[in-house]
Amino acid sequence: MPVPKAGAPSRRSVLGGLGIAATAPLVLGAARSRPNGGTPPGRAVVLRNASLVLTMDPALGDGPLGTVEQADVLMRDGAIAAVGKRLPAPPGTQVIDASGHLVMPGFVDVHTHLWQSSMRGGCADRDLFGWLADCNRATFSRITPADMYRFVRLGALDSLQSGVTTLVDWVDALPYDTTVQYVRALAGTGVRFTYAMFQGEREASLISRTKKELLDPLPLASAQVATHAARAIRGLNQVHWEIARDLGVMLNSHVLERSEQRADDPIGTLTDIGALGPRLLMNHAIHLTDDEISALAAHDVRVAHCPLSNMRLASGIMRLPDLGRRGVKAGLGQDGGTNDSSDFFALMKAAIGLQRARAQDASVFPQVQDVLRLATLGGAEAIGKADTVGSLSPGKRADVIVIDPAALNFAPRFDWINQIVFNGRPENVRAVFVDGRPLKLDGRLVGIDTERVVREAESAATRLRAAS
Repeated sequence: MPVPKAGAPSRRSVLGGLGIAATAPLVLGAARSRPNGGTPPGRAVVLRNASLVLTMDPALGDGPLGTVEQADVLMRDGAIAAVGKRLPAPPGTQVIDASGHLVMPGFVDVHTHLWQSSMRGGCADRDLFGWLADCNRATFSRITPADMYRFVRLGALDSLQSGVTTLVDWVDALPYDTTVQYVRALAGTGVRFTYAMFQGEREASLISRTKKELLDPLPLASAQVATHAARAIRGLNQVHWEIARDLGVMLNSHVLERSEQRADDPIGTLTDIGALGPRLLMNHAIHLTDDEISALAAHDVRVAHCPLSNMRLASGIMRLPDLGRRGVKAGLGQDGGTNDSSDFFALMKAAIGLQRARAQDASVFPQVQDVLRLATLGGAEAIGKADTVGSLSPGKRADVIVIDPAALNFAPRFDWINQIVFNGRPENVRAVFVDGRPLKLDGRLVGIDTERVVREAESAATRLRAAS
């Protein structure tokens, strides 16, 4: 057992390999007493003596990932206070012994649909259009507000336990009472989230109302306006863009997920309404021409890469190396039900493997350090939150994960940075902090009855099938 720092209290519990000492008791249930309410003022936690810290900030450590060995990470008032060796712990600091563990920023999921946990494994032999027709549209409109809460909670907690600390949830048009339950489910998990709202022209006022009444009061929530760029609904796209500008938020659009959608002229439509720019996030963006990639780069448009979903739906392979060469800001997205689980490690591995398989070249972009950046700081840049999350830079919010490499799937040590991507799995994530609050410790979600969450989602799915 590690020796406590001089002057620290002798009380120490060892929880799944993470030794915890505190000058005040660590009450795990307290992490749920303030759902999405921010971190209590004055709270401080130090992760002590981590074997390797990936800060994602070259100014703090070695190489492009800013790595530091045998280092501490101090979180105070929900923010990163310092990263370094033998950091002093202020009185009252909760000390977590991270010896033998890896510490890095939490993953940023830039595109998902959490409600689609309701149909995991569904329509497995369908392409995008078959899946949309036979699973997505056939399910979404029949979910009650109460059951929407249960499905979203399941999906959000699955993402959280896999190391996702920030996510962008693209949500199709919902009645306001269902939206209330959707946001309530997200907020209750403690994850940092952006709610991207789609509404028809007649209900477009619900977007502003949702932001004002449901999202703005939540410190960990933010808004985007969602759309489907297409020439046939250019007027609606224009309305969505104008709302996004009025609210000062990003426009979030599915673009060219399948080659057949070229007929919709999504890039031309977005260009015509004046949306090309840093406040535009394009999801998938697989079937881009050279000229369109140049336009995205010239206007600083952001993209979400969803390799697992694109594989499952036979949609194609994003031209990620070409986008990377042009400096287009990109992040990784789970894309909800067509990812089937929330394994961000598998997502990173697929992002590398697809490009290597297509190019038959192991040196093609992205490499391991590139995909780790896409999963963290790159994702934060893509959604305009790089000043808040994505790296362990002092002053940013304390969204941190702790990975245990002492596992059958991870050990023995050869190159830990490579192993995070090629060997890592969600069960290696031993701890998750969002805004400095522990939401997962010792491999378990804090204050969550996971059996009840699963049971209630199963009951909701049974009701949904019975009503079909």
